[in-house]
Amino acid sequence: MGRLFRALISTLLIIEIAAIFLGTSTWVILMELHASTQVIIGGEVIAGLLIIAVSVVVFRRALEAERRIDENIPSDA
Repeated sequence: MGRLFRALISTLLIIEIAAIFLGTSTWVILMELHASTQVIIGGEVIAGLLIIAVSVVVFRRALEAERRIDENIPSDA
């Protein structure tokens, strides 16, 4: 299995949990505040953009970790 594929799998597993949690909590908080439908959708869009930004960072970190694993470099080096 390639380095890119392993980093992608680990990123997807982490981001899937984060996306479900953030999307649900955003919806629940805005519903409890009796926000309008447009505000709720806007909040979900912002949450989605945040998830995309976090997934890029997580993927880069995972790719770097996979590179270190392939080269047998200790993480404290």
